[in-house]
Amino acid sequence: MKKIVINHAEAIRQQKLFQGLDPALLKQLEGIVKFQYFQNRQVVLQQGSVGDALLLVVHGRLQVISFSEDGREVGIHFLDAGDFYGEVSVIDGQPRSSSLVSLADTVVGFLPKATANELMTKHPLVAERVMRHLCKIIRDASKMHAALSVARAHARIFSVLNNTVTVQPGAQTAVIENMPTQQALAMMANVSRESVSRALQLLIKQGVVEKDHRRLIVLQPKVLQNMAGGVAGMPDNQEAPQTAQI
Repeated sequence: MKKIVINHAEAIRQQKLFQGLDPALLKQLEGIVKFQYFQNRQVVLQQGSVGDALLLVVHGRLQVISFSEDGREVGIHFLDAGDFYGEVSVIDGQPRSSSLVSLADTVVGFLPKATANELMTKHPLVAERVMRHLCKIIRDASKMHAALSVARAHARIFSVLNNTVTVQPGAQTAVIENMPTQQALAMMANVSRESVSRALQLLIKQGVVEKDHRRLIVLQPKVLQNMAGGVAGMPDNQEAPQTAQI
């Protein structure tokens, strides 16, 4: 497959972390950020590796994955174009706490640790965005912990979907843009891919969701929320947690 051609200047300008910064500074960053292409399903970063750079997602999608002490893979969340990753290791100097795997042909930029720290120190706007992102990580981790504590396999899947939806103010429906693959969802819910397929079919059959190409439209957000909390009594195979392999 032909590699994706990236305009470096445009890639820098489109990064959420850099929005509103001086154009002269953005021009400097063009020569500092190192861009790299990764094919679908390729490991981009390894858990435990040295956190020597801040990663910037330019194109494609990545999944953040962690490994438990017994070797089980747990999907944490997704990264899309414009997102950044790795600020924790950049700040505290510790090894990477999770791995990154590409879910599509992907281009990422690596901003050296020294430059990333300088940006956070000298530019309050960048520091604020990093702090807000750290807050989001904590909140997402809390939601994930709650989701994985649910015994029923279907309820865990519904919880992951519920935590992924985007609800527009005043709208009666919600949307999951760039719907994750069933394998990616299985890793996040700690179930098999077959269980995800059955759960999605159940939601579609009951009119809770409908597919629209790469989007999943949630027609009844409140029902999905109730199902995620185990309020709605749904058939469940009581599947024990499994490892979904990369």
